[in-house]
Formats: sequence, C-alpha cells, structure tokens
Amino acid sequence: MIKRKDVSLHRYTSKVAVKYDLPSDQLEFTGLPQDIIKRDAENPLKHLIVIKAGEEVAGFFELDESDDRKKYSNNPKALLLRGYSVNPKFQGRGIATGSIYALPEFILSEFSNFNEVVLGVNARNIPAQRLYVKAGFEDTGRRIMRSTGEQIVMCMRVGNSPTSG
Repeated sequence: MIKRKDVSLHRYTSKVAVKYDLPSDQLEFTGLPQDIIKRDAENPLKHLIVIKAGEEVAGFFELDESDDRKKYSNNPKALLLRGYSVNPKFQGRGIATGSIYALPEFILSEFSNFNEVVLGVNARNIPAQRLYVKAGFEDTGRRIMRSTGEQIVMCMRVGNSPTSG
C-alpha cells in the first residue's frame, strides 16, 4: 500500500508523460489519459490533473469548467470531475483513495474560485461509487442517461463556503 501522504495532485504539463492502457472493463467507464490530453490540452476550460505516487505518474483526471458541468450541478462554482483513472500497475495500492482525499485541498489551492466538485459515476460501477462515498462525495439524487448507461451524480463541497445556485 502507498501511504495517502505520498499521493499528490499536479496540473498536467507536456513535460510529464501520461500514457497507460486500461482493461476493457474500466475503459467502459472512462477514457485513456493520452486520448483526453490530446483532445483537451488546448482547452482553457479543461484542467488536466496528474496523480502521482511519490514521483511516478499513477493516474489522471480532468476538472472541467465548461458548460457540460451544468448538466450535473446548478452551482456556478462547481467543477466537473471526469476521465478519472489509475494506472493499472498502481491499482489496489491506495492511489484512488489518496487522490480523492487530496482533492479538496488541491481545489482550494489551485481553483479557489470553486467550492464544489461534481461527477457522474455509472450506476454499474460499484467500486467507483464506494470510493467516492468513502472519500466524501454524496449522492445528489440527480441521474443522467449517457450512452454508457445511467450516471449517478455525486458532489463534494470544498471549503466552508455554502453552495449557491
């Protein structure tokens, strides 16, 4: 197991190679980091985040402030977490839990204009649902249908400011 304190979040830069494959049962629920980077690296509303274990790239996700987030939250200060994955060589070692626990502090320091993180997790992706709940996300009761099936919308408040909207 990797200690939670050894898991850190960083903004993506092209100096860091983020490339790994995922098993098909995980690709059903997320994209490959290299594809997301290729698609969104130039979009100023899509913030690419690298998960590190020590100095090694252990995972990846995107924080999206585009209009897509309005499907998930009425809060104008919400960021949409999407494209989350952990490199298979690091799976089962506490990276996912550590990265989600690190998220509030990271948002406060890097995205202080935002006070909530929202995400959609596939209703069939029980391990991801458990992880998000364990780390402080709550089911909002909102559901979204996507091509991959029903998405359960979850949110986590960040900081002490109340959610507006």
